[in-house]
Amino acid sequence: MKARESQTLEKTFSLRPSSKLPDVLGLELSNIIEHRIVYMEIMPGTHLTEQELCDEFQVSRSPVREAFRQLEANGLVVRHTRRGVRVTPMTETTLHNIYTCRVPLEGLAASNAALNATEDDLLSLEASLASMAKAMPNHDPRISFDSSVAFIDTIHRAAKNDVLIHLLSIVTKQALRYRYFAYLTSPSMIESSLPGLEAIFEAIKSRSATRAEAAARSVLEDTENVIMKALRTQGPKWKMDATSNS
Repeated sequence: MKARESQTLEKTFSLRPSSKLPDVLGLELSNIIEHRIVYMEIMPGTHLTEQELCDEFQVSRSPVREAFRQLEANGLVVRHTRRGVRVTPMTETTLHNIYTCRVPLEGLAASNAALNATEDDLLSLEASLASMAKAMPNHDPRISFDSSVAFIDTIHRAAKNDVLIHLLSIVTKQALRYRYFAYLTSPSMIESSLPGLEAIFEAIKSRSATRAEAAARSVLEDTENVIMKALRTQGPKWKMDATSNS
């Protein structure tokens, strides 16, 4: 019984407030919870309750329910009849489905970015690469991950295609926590990311759409393999596919 209570406290600890945030709207609340899910502060399978979130953020149930709707639409939580809302499990099947969609979309984004990127876009890409390079000696997963996300986000903007950006935003939200998990648990994720992103950058900088697309596809395919290996070797310890955490 004590062990179960300890697990419950551990699962819900990340929902405890560091400060009160009055008048948080549903979308803002959704962004906060999404951030915690991506950075593994709220683990897969964790039960989220309306009352706990209402108490933490000092809001009514309406914005909390709206936040749950947003998170469900983005594939980050699931609703179960009589079991409430839980963080979506992380599985090998879901990972593969995400990357089946993400690989061609990211390739198209890189191709478009090679044709449409501005000088400011190129400077932003260089800054992200510099940040990653600086983090490598210390094997800092958080900085490496954040820099990688900034790099990819810049490519999306540089593509100058609103429909593509919208499609990528949906897939990216589901991919983020898988990517962070690999950065957190697999040294090879940090080591392999920088050379791959540098290859994409050089192709975009040289305005070669074909090379940029090929480089992006290669990086994404390698990334899926690294994440898949991390899930298989480290996932059981982290209970990535948990469906009944309290």
